[in-house]
Amino acid sequence: PMLRWIVDSREAIMASTIKRKARCRQLAAIIACFGCLLFISQAQAAPPEGYDFLSYDAAMTHARQQEKLVFLYFRRYGCSTCPKMHQEVFSDDEIMQRYNEHYILAYVDTESGERLTLPNSERITEMQFASRMRILGTPTFYFLTPDERPLVKLAGFKSIEGMKQYDDFVYGGHYGSQSFKEYVGSR
Repeated sequence: PMLRWIVDSREAIMASTIKRKARCRQLAAIIACFGCLLFISQAQAAPPEGYDFLSYDAAMTHARQQEKLVFLYFRRYGCSTCPKMHQEVFSDDEIMQRYNEHYILAYVDTESGERLTLPNSERITEMQFASRMRILGTPTFYFLTPDERPLVKLAGFKSIEGMKQYDDFVYGGHYGSQSFKEYVGSR
């Protein structure tokens, strides 16, 4: 009887230990899933700091009301060139001043499921909008009229000087009479 009690006790302790380990694994899995969800929810692209970027539909509404051109910035999380643009170009005080003053700024995350409303009242995601605009890589920039007519499309990294030249070209209205290449060649 004593030996049987010892064996039964040992088996009970082992079963309890196995159950505890299983619960710990379940808890670890739940914590890991929660951590992944938290990371994914935070893993969104963001526009550069110091700029008055709006959602696309809000920017277009403001542009029509103010009769102002739009600077549209497409970016995605994980873009290797976008942080370089932020650090080396968008951090420049003159670029910040020019673009904040001359344009209504719009921002689109090419991988986002956020919905926007087009002028025809169609609701699509930012990802779908980027696809319609044929955004193949980021960063990509568009200069648009208030009625959403594209004026200039830029893809990839642009220097401070390049962004100043594009601002001069678009804001100065030169896009109506010559190509950017002709404009730069005439300066």
